[in-house]
Amino acid sequence: MAKRNQSHPTHFILCGLLYHPESDLPLFCLFTITYIMSVIGNITVIFTVVMSPNLHTPMYFFLTNLSILDICCISTTVPKMLHNFVTASFTISFHGCAVQLYIFTWVEITELLLLTYMAFDRYVAICNPLHYVVIITHKVCLQTSVGVWLMGALSSAIHTSLTFTLSFCNDLYINHFFCEIPPLLKLSCTDTTLNELVTLVTDLFLGVMCLSFIAVSYVFIILSILRIRSEEGRRRAISTCTSHITVVLIFYGTLFFAYVKPHSDFFPDQDKILAIVYGIFIPLLNPLIYTLRNRDMAHALTKVTSQMLRNSLT
Repeated sequence: MAKRNQSHPTHFILCGLLYHPESDLPLFCLFTITYIMSVIGNITVIFTVVMSPNLHTPMYFFLTNLSILDICCISTTVPKMLHNFVTASFTISFHGCAVQLYIFTWVEITELLLLTYMAFDRYVAICNPLHYVVIITHKVCLQTSVGVWLMGALSSAIHTSLTFTLSFCNDLYINHFFCEIPPLLKLSCTDTTLNELVTLVTDLFLGVMCLSFIAVSYVFIILSILRIRSEEGRRRAISTCTSHITVVLIFYGTLFFAYVKPHSDFFPDQDKILAIVYGIFIPLLNPLIYTLRNRDMAHALTKVTSQMLRNSLT
């Protein structure tokens, strides 16, 4: 039977992670804990940076932006998923799906651009330390922050409008736990060649361009670190980069594999697994990476926590 067009459906049905109802309670507990820990961790990073004058530098300014993005990212998908577990109703309204897709895509693209500029910040700090305060000024930081957020918003608006101007078939089951571009395109009864082309070009252009820029930046950074004579100086320079490069490898690795890889019939749910990594677990890992692998951040967090405890006891 031919599928019927339904240009403006009132809702979609999210299939979720697994098709076994008995797994709903364990998954609800797992993602509730993950969500709470992620939000607390990222708020802690923001609070620590704000309360520590020695962290009022461009590097940590962009780190607070990253934490805000992580909170937005996980808050876009997990609360709705938890609500579905509780109510056993896996529906999402047409407009709710559009908003979820827009915010999630906005956050992912913005984080892609932000991580790229953070690499440039480390490049200038290590390769041109004498000119750092001249190149990376407060005005430049604000302009860059606004710019990457606006570029993410514009790019997401293009993807979302192209997706939701399609006509959808009568089968409105989204094989995912949130609204994302690839599973939505599979529901369309109209030609999605333009959508797929725009998505591929955006992924390759932004992904390859940003990753290439980061790679070149770190080549120069490594060469500069090797020229540092002081062992303490080399160790300090490396410590300011390891957190960033760890986040970049995890984030880019999962996104590239999710959006550029060919479809596999042997692992039909691999898209969901990858989405869990870059949409849920990366926002949880980022604050841990930046606090455990960054000595300045760890020291500031300890100092702020000790000060709060002393104030509460007096």
